[in-house]
Amino acid sequence: MTSPFNSLRCDGCGFPATEEHITRRLERLELATRFRPVHIHILFVGLAPPLPWEDDFYRAPESDGFFETFLDALGIQGPAEETDPHANRHEVNAAKLEEFQRRGYFLTYLSECPLESTVAGTEMVGESSDLISSLAPTLVKRIQFNYRPRHIVFLEKGLDPLREILARAGADELLVLDRGEPLHLPGAGDAASRDRFRAALQARTSSAATSRV
Repeated sequence: MTSPFNSLRCDGCGFPATEEHITRRLERLELATRFRPVHIHILFVGLAPPLPWEDDFYRAPESDGFFETFLDALGIQGPAEETDPHANRHEVNAAKLEEFQRRGYFLTYLSECPLESTVAGTEMVGESSDLISSLAPTLVKRIQFNYRPRHIVFLEKGLDPLREILARAGADELLVLDRGEPLHLPGAGDAASRDRFRAALQARTSSAATSRV
């Protein structure tokens, strides 16, 4: 039986890939590049993008919990969101992405492809240490030679083992900390954590503005 997978591995997740997988990978790259700032002030790192193509962050999804929670934690709102409750949701979210870009923010992932769409991806989710060991070297190279951010924020606690890997690469000083530990995206409705999250990011923004004076 002919294998549906290519002999080459996807450079986004490290797994053998179908033509459809590669096509989606390239489409995600194109969308992300459209909103990439010239200079990345804060690089946000998640585990992997969502499997539904419609929920990809850079597609300005009309209904997605992560998109709303993330941008709310950043204090980013669309220009018509408060004044017009009937505003087109996609247009509002596209405006939010433009503000995200204007602030020098960029979102990337340990695995640049949804884990559930990879070979044995669902098994790898349960072995987070193996997944990090496998994909971290590629992420670190992208950080050092491509993104070159001023600061890094891990959006998920499961990515904390990356701190040691960044330290070995001499990049751990870029990591934004909260009480000595990596800063994480607060859960929806957690006002105290949201305020700490915003304050930590604001401190980096203020220090960067001062350094440019």
